[in-house]
Amino acid sequence: MKELKEYNDYVLLTKHYLRQYWRFQEAAKSKRIQAKNIREEVARSLDVAAPIAKYGGQIGGGSPELNPVEAAYELHVRKAEQARQCDAQADVIEHRLELVDHALACLDEREQRLVKGYYFEKKRWVDLASEMNFSETWARKIGGRAVKTMAAIIFGEDAVPEQMAFHFAVL
Repeated sequence: MKELKEYNDYVLLTKHYLRQYWRFQEAAKSKRIQAKNIREEVARSLDVAAPIAKYGGQIGGGSPELNPVEAAYELHVRKAEQARQCDAQADVIEHRLELVDHALACLDEREQRLVKGYYFEKKRWVDLASEMNFSETWARKIGGRAVKTMAAIIFGEDAVPEQMAFHFAVL
């Protein structure tokens, strides 16, 4: 991911997280399923019969190729790493979703309703405004502030413009 430096970058990324929330959930589930399938495949392929070693008049040992047991083990290690990577990717996605959920829970009830309505339920601002007896402009303004608040909660002080940050002086 690119380096985020501007306040608006964090707000835009928060909006992206909100718009893609359901896709992130499904992506995490898919990664968990992939990891499970890989582990099941590895478990089924662990039963490898070792051939009887033949020692002949070979100078310097046998073939540089892996025997069936070594090849099966090497495949097992590769598949286990693939499963671990799938789990790690799912962990990252799930952590992102937890941050969004936490930030959303920190909003007041009307802000939550506007954010959920616009980003999750795909309603228009005008429809949300009429449901809540606001003007469309006011609904947009409250929703926009709510997303900025979420960005500050998700990304911490980096996401807060300098003029809005808290500075503590040590006396």
